[in-house]
Amino acid sequence: EGRWEDYAAGRLQPRRRLHGHVGSIVRLAVGPNEKVYSASADGMVRVWSTRTGQLLRTIAAHTDWVYALAVAEDGTVYSAGSSENTVRVWCGKSGIQLRTLIGHTGAVGELAIGANGDVLSGSNDQTVRVWSGHDGTHTRTLVGHTASLTALAASHAKVYSGCLDGVIRVWSASDGAHLQTLTGH
Repeated sequence: EGRWEDYAAGRLQPRRRLHGHVGSIVRLAVGPNEKVYSASADGMVRVWSTRTGQLLRTIAAHTDWVYALAVAEDGTVYSAGSSENTVRVWCGKSGIQLRTLIGHTGAVGELAIGANGDVLSGSNDQTVRVWSGHDGTHTRTLVGHTASLTALAASHAKVYSGCLDGVIRVWSASDGAHLQTLTGH
């Protein structure tokens, strides 16, 4: 392990370089079992072994930029959002696409997977959409931001969304009720 200062000064070298994307790497997500997932401007999601550096799977995720990426804590599913305004969800074990989530009217730039398996997506359309992890049904839309979503996180009890308006909104994970607005950025 090292410090950023050591790396920046050239005193630390990467343990391994993972090559494969032909476009810019846009997002990374860490999954269980020593896997890292990468999303790119080439429309691909790649799954890598952090132990060996081996490319485990390549998914033609979207036809355009993949802006968002999320992996369930247990690795059962992963999802990617794009400039196509959609979210796609895959089985973590087989890599088979399970569903495409359609409903946003802007690019999907933020994703999270809730503790209950629900997929949460944040978009340039200023909304957070919640999709059932069981069947992909759209269950609710969280409305209140006045600009594009730029951050999204979920805990067992709450959903947090931030956007270009400098505001973080806190929502109930169980019913989508707006709980709090955090300002100051």
